[in-house]
Amino acid sequence: MVHLIDFGKLSDGEKALALFLQGVLARKGVKIFVDADNYLSYLGEEGEYADVYGLIGTYAGKFSGAVVYDLSCTDVSVNMAATLAAAYDVLCVPRALINKVNAAGIETVGDLAEVGGTPAAAQRAVWNRVKDRLSKTAVVHQVVREGNFHIRLYDFPIANRWACIYTGESAEDRAFRREVLEYADRNIPVYGWNDDEIAFIKDISAYGDYAVPCDWSLNHSYFGVTKGKLSQRAKPAPVAGGKHYAAIVVSDGDNVQWLERDFSTTSLYGQRQRSGADYKMSWTFAPSLARLCPAAAKRIYSGNKHDYFVCGVSGIGYANSMSYPMEHLEEFTRMTAEGMEDCGLNVVTLLDNIKDVENCKDLNKRLHFYSKHDNIYGGIWELDPDRYSSGRGRIFWSDDKPFVSVRFTMWHESGRQGACDREWIEQFAAKVNAMKADPAHAEGYSVINIHPWTMSMENVDRFVSLLGGHIELVYADELIGMIKRNVKR
Repeated sequence: MVHLIDFGKLSDGEKALALFLQGVLARKGVKIFVDADNYLSYLGEEGEYADVYGLIGTYAGKFSGAVVYDLSCTDVSVNMAATLAAAYDVLCVPRALINKVNAAGIETVGDLAEVGGTPAAAQRAVWNRVKDRLSKTAVVHQVVREGNFHIRLYDFPIANRWACIYTGESAEDRAFRREVLEYADRNIPVYGWNDDEIAFIKDISAYGDYAVPCDWSLNHSYFGVTKGKLSQRAKPAPVAGGKHYAAIVVSDGDNVQWLERDFSTTSLYGQRQRSGADYKMSWTFAPSLARLCPAAAKRIYSGNKHDYFVCGVSGIGYANSMSYPMEHLEEFTRMTAEGMEDCGLNVVTLLDNIKDVENCKDLNKRLHFYSKHDNIYGGIWELDPDRYSSGRGRIFWSDDKPFVSVRFTMWHESGRQGACDREWIEQFAAKVNAMKADPAHAEGYSVINIHPWTMSMENVDRFVSLLGGHIELVYADELIGMIKRNVKR
């Protein structure tokens, strides 16, 4: 029997308490599942709703005591508490709730307020105390900052004995982050998210690790990490004619918490499946989802009407392939090829900065780590700093497989969905319509990135309606196949 907890009925402190309870008890074979968002639809067995304090009373004997901490968006103690609970069988409790927990049968054995110093120094003190008891197979980085504080995900590191940290971009914070990454294994996932995406991904890539964005995720202590299997039918490359061929590719599919929560419902993909439009689109997808939440992955694939999935950046997880240590890149791409095989994915999306690509003397060798795998047909390169379009459609070749950079990006400069007006869409369509029909050269093909946080399906539908008759939309793998067959090297 699974104990269900109604997240919507809890205070913030009780939500944190429930996740800590869930994480420690998961290690002891007790199943707790949080009912929030659409997660209940992923539960594959019968459950019964329970009270948090009632559960504490029932399982009080499984804990070695309670540790008090301060739950606040300005205090990293919640992450320190998660690291402590990952190492020991303690229930970490927000200060306002400690009397209720004591009354339920668990005595107080410590107080994290006694750990002083800066946020980095305090986290380091706890981590140094317990690091030899932690698993090195992953790290969780959960943001604790006003305006970006989610009481989620904590059950996952606790259940798996992983360090849970939060670091900003100050010299002191980055030094602590690098210390934790250096201590951990290589080619491991860093679950959660961060404040500064570019700096953060650069740091973890340099250590041979990759990010799995899931800061809003729940119940992963229940799901565990299992091997899922998905399939989709490959799209054969059409015969090139007098057209300009373009593939619309929606970015940000590496975002696991998005895929789990509203991707198939109110978000762009859900809007697409409910619409009557039948033009071709491709969507980036995280192969790690099939292992982290197989039910969510299967739902996305089964609900697909007429679109195609490609592997999200930059493979099994989000990393910069041009700065990934060469000695670890082969294992990263092997895991990527395996994950893609499990999800029926044949095209990999990469994300780097154009300067790193232009200045990389080992460019061909790095691409070879991807292209040597038979099930990877080629790739799409999102190149910053120009919102993924800095490559301007340039094609990079490896083992006779094309890696095509984004030529156009439908990403509104406002950074807000709803700010895109008719004039902006018309101007964007005019740029695409200006492209020539030349299937023998790189100029005859375009990857058009769609940024899901600033575009709606109404925007995309409007754009497609403005395309000229010489523009033909194809799936991403069709585009890769056509380029391989027709473009002069």
